[in-house]
Amino acid sequence: MSCFFREYPDGVRAGAMAFFSILLRARLALQMPAYVLQQDGDVLGAAMGYDTSRPAWPASLVEEWRRFESDAPGLAARLAAYDAICAAHQPTEDHYYLGVIGVHPSLQGKGAGKALLDAFCARSRADPKSNGVYLDTANPSSLQFYYNNGFELRGEGALDATPLWCVHKRT
Repeated sequence: MSCFFREYPDGVRAGAMAFFSILLRARLALQMPAYVLQQDGDVLGAAMGYDTSRPAWPASLVEEWRRFESDAPGLAARLAAYDAICAAHQPTEDHYYLGVIGVHPSLQGKGAGKALLDAFCARSRADPKSNGVYLDTANPSSLQFYYNNGFELRGEGALDATPLWCVHKRT
């Protein structure tokens, strides 16, 4: 997240929180795959993305996204570079895209991330239009996690000095 939000006025954490908030609301509004782990009212993990369709966002969220991008100098350019890398390596067949997955540090290594990933992959597997799940990561330990869960490298790139790996799993 620091490569995207290093210039966000309120800091990287605030930029990331705003980013994830908009994405989650968009996925819910579009009835796209979104899974949330909660405990005592706190969100401790989430996985969200798209199914084989890529519907247009509601106008209110498009406008909110435009304001969000304009608040962060250089964010639009960094996101465009990121999108170009991901698009260059995505499968040509219909697939699910896992855009966000993460768990609170207290749950890492305890199966929470795997449970979220498995739920997302199961939804893809149940969809006769889908030929798998595609995602990207800039975290080397996350890359190993995906390899351990059957994903294969499709390509890689870099955002400034941050590596980006694109992986796919047939479901």
